[in-house]
Amino acid sequence: MIHRVTLFLTILLLAFAPGLHAAPVVLMILEHTEDTKAVQTKIEVKSGVVESKDKGKPREKWIIRAGESVSSETRPGERAVNFYKTTGGGSTLLFIVKARYYPNADGKWAPHFQLNEEPLVMRGPDGKWKPLTVIQGVPSLIVQTGTALPNAEGYAASLELGFTTGAMPIDAWLVQ
Repeated sequence: MIHRVTLFLTILLLAFAPGLHAAPVVLMILEHTEDTKAVQTKIEVKSGVVESKDKGKPREKWIIRAGESVSSETRPGERAVNFYKTTGGGSTLLFIVKARYYPNADGKWAPHFQLNEEPLVMRGPDGKWKPLTVIQGVPSLIVQTGTALPNAEGYAASLELGFTTGAMPIDAWLVQ
């Protein structure tokens, strides 16, 4: 009986202890314009696929801004965020953004980003190699429009991008 009471009290203390359940870190902010207003969506470091609140709404331009700076003695680990468009019953990978942390002026680590457009390829009906997204009906050509210059390793503080064929929705993402 004493063992059960001790176990119960331990679980109770852990459940309500402050600071043990820290909120997920915001890695980046995905921004678009809606009726001349900037709309921002926080992309947090947490497991699993996250559906966008703007699912199915194509946008001409998407902006990726830095999320929270992190206090740490060592550089936080790199992340990759896969962005998807939902087509029918499945999802198609649009692009991947790699995130790497760099020190900022106040001594914290701030995320910087690199767009990865390396498409997966397969043979099309004509027998020629084509990007997988083109075969699945999604354009693979992305245009970067931002003015933020990358650092020596190719990572920028923000990214602005659009698709060559026009507006495209970002329906979901997966942080790795």
